[in-house]
Amino acid sequence: MTATSTGNPLANPFALSSDDGYFWLRGNLHCHSTNSDGKVSPQQRLDGYVERDYGFLCLSDHYTITRVETVQAPDDFVLVPGAELHPANPFGGQTHHFVCLNIREDMDSQRLPPQMVIDNVNEQGGSVWLAHPHWSSVKIPRDTLPLHGLAGIEVFNTICRRHGRGEGSVMWDDWMELEDQLYPMLANDDAHGSDADDAYQSWTMARVKERTVEAVCEALANGCTYGSTGPQIHDIKLRQVGTGEQRQVEATVRCSEARRVAAVCDRVGTEYWEGGDTFEECTFAIRANSRWARFEVIGPDGYKAWSNPFDLTAV
Repeated sequence: MTATSTGNPLANPFALSSDDGYFWLRGNLHCHSTNSDGKVSPQQRLDGYVERDYGFLCLSDHYTITRVETVQAPDDFVLVPGAELHPANPFGGQTHHFVCLNIREDMDSQRLPPQMVIDNVNEQGGSVWLAHPHWSSVKIPRDTLPLHGLAGIEVFNTICRRHGRGEGSVMWDDWMELEDQLYPMLANDDAHGSDADDAYQSWTMARVKERTVEAVCEALANGCTYGSTGPQIHDIKLRQVGTGEQRQVEATVRCSEARRVAAVCDRVGTEYWEGGDTFEECTFAIRANSRWARFEVIGPDGYKAWSNPFDLTAV
């Protein structure tokens, strides 16, 4: 089982030790300014995230790259260049919404077929992420499987939650099952407004060794991330406890205060809970013969964190 369009396996960010210089950096990779349909200037948008202790940001305006050199950021803040691009969908669904990261050349995405947009971004050394698939009514077999070269999926989008369609995890699971391939995720705000109603409510945590665009983008591509609307995931450890026809993996999850932890697997899943009590560590067995699993941590307030998927056949 491969993990990304390049065939590289997803890494385990929780295995990267702080003793080796790794640390967590919080960021948002989807938001808008007055350079497209946002209500505040690029500088105001950036300042809001800096003031709330985010470490990286992409000003992903529609159709156009908001140049990082046009705003002033602290020296240790990472500005990822990018844009949200919208090629027409020739497969019958709504217009595509692609969050395109680490690109520096604009393109007329409305006049290009989606595969050409993806190819152009990848040729620039960037990556293309499927944005808010639930809000966009994405049907994976119809709209996504005909394409190749996508980096991953936006599993949560704050402004889309306000419209009742914030989480895209079912599309994520469908995509991985249909392609027999693991994809990493992003959790983003997609902020447009001038207040906090659609900002500072979800984020992607990246495990990095330095505060650079290259380090953040490498962590995203390798799956050295998790997404959250509040809970923290401190560690996930997996070990094999069964063999043969009953091959089984046991998971130990350490996190901030939680009421439930779910292991979402190919076709099946397992949930751990303690009858309504909260906990910060749990150990439980994943369904026998599952091929992959991703973890969801649900806090006492209902907010959630998502890990990237783990290849259980490699445990």
